[in-house]
Amino acid sequence: MKILVTGITGFIGRNFARTINDENEYIFLVRNNSKVEFLKDYSNVNVVKTDFSKKELSESLKDVEIVVHMIGQMGGYGVSREQFEKINCDLTRNILKVCVETKIKQFIYLSTPGVQGFGKRLCVETEPYAPRNIYEETKEEAERIVISILENTNVKYTIIRPDFVYGPGDYRRIKMYKNIRDKKFVLTTSGTSYLHPTYVDDVVQGIRCAIGNEKSYNEIFNISALNDITVKEYLRIIADYFGVKVLHINIGYRGSYFLAGIIEKFYNLILKRDGFVSKNKIDFLSIDHSTSCEKAQKMIGYKPQYDFKIGFIKTIQWCEDNNLL
Repeated sequence: MKILVTGITGFIGRNFARTINDENEYIFLVRNNSKVEFLKDYSNVNVVKTDFSKKELSESLKDVEIVVHMIGQMGGYGVSREQFEKINCDLTRNILKVCVETKIKQFIYLSTPGVQGFGKRLCVETEPYAPRNIYEETKEEAERIVISILENTNVKYTIIRPDFVYGPGDYRRIKMYKNIRDKKFVLTTSGTSYLHPTYVDDVVQGIRCAIGNEKSYNEIFNISALNDITVKEYLRIIADYFGVKVLHINIGYRGSYFLAGIIEKFYNLILKRDGFVSKNKIDFLSIDHSTSCEKAQKMIGYKPQYDFKIGFIKTIQWCEDNNLL
């Protein structure tokens, strides 16, 4: 079976590449300036550098049966709506059109539970869309694009929503780990809300459970850890590893959100960069947002293996091995 994968140089993509031990033929489609030295030892992988033009997509997709589309524009200071739409929506649409023309069998799209917003615990896939920011809005639009283009074709879609992914290769949270270790992190809300950290190996397993699986056709699946945890528990596990305690000064959600807004504006307008706190970060640690993976377990055989304590230790070991802490 020939499988084409985009986004292989990203966090989840690199971990997906680590698990290749089968006889399938893989094509990894990467941008022209991508660094792909980490893929040099794979014998069944063909790395294709591209500008994602229709001509190059058509050539790359020849005889491909399955596409796993993991490219996505994440949030950050200075990222315009145009850039979000270009990567999350337009690129997805362009690839889909070529997939229909070349008659692939299955298109697997990596989305986010964020398309359903916050405020729900163990949210199921059928909850309505309720995105909160540009990233989530464009991921919602991309999901709709996938369904609308493929629903009346012979190409089957599978939408995967990985929940709060962490693990080796995740550079985004290293600063938080350092701040907790150095007693510079303060929790300013109750800490009783639920979140759902999911180890990256479980996410990769969920993707692989969907590849070529007829039970995954034209379905949406949450991929998350077996159990969600409270923010307090999440922070405690991190702090316990370093032998410290998290400073907790509960000024409430409204107070925290108000102060975060002031700090965020100062950093964005004056310092021209992301602040150490933001309204989005306050929401992340204050409002329930976890997902049920029961559907993926029942339909495609997904079996989450890692609770946060085990996954965090493996993550920190990677950080320490690479001198990142």
